[in-house]
Amino acid sequence: MKIHSLRKNKNLTQTDLATLCETTQQQIAKIERGLVDPKLSTLRKLAASLGVEIVELFYTKSEFAKLLNDLIIEEDLTSKKIALANLNSLAFEIKKIPMFHPFWEQITIKNNKVIFMEENDV
Repeated sequence: MKIHSLRKNKNLTQTDLATLCETTQQQIAKIERGLVDPKLSTLRKLAASLGVEIVELFYTKSEFAKLLNDLIIEEDLTSKKIALANLNSLAFEIKKIPMFHPFWEQITIKNNKVIFMEENDV
């Protein structure tokens, strides 16, 4: 989910967003890290508080891959052998991409570029 970047774009702290959504800062932190799946009622509150539609809270496959591929270029990792686990940690540290996002299970790295595996490859 893109909660972190959407929240930052609105200049809100986790506490601010939690107040708007009638939840706790700790719950917002867990949602941003991908540790919990929020209920639909929470998604509605998050979307309303961030001024977006619910669908905009989620990464598309192309957005997810682009963020990771941009990170590889920005961190000058193109000439190095990249392990998916290392990219996962780096993506969270730098871009705040949740470490437990379901797309992580669907990607692979080929020629230092993130691509989505075909269903029959999984």
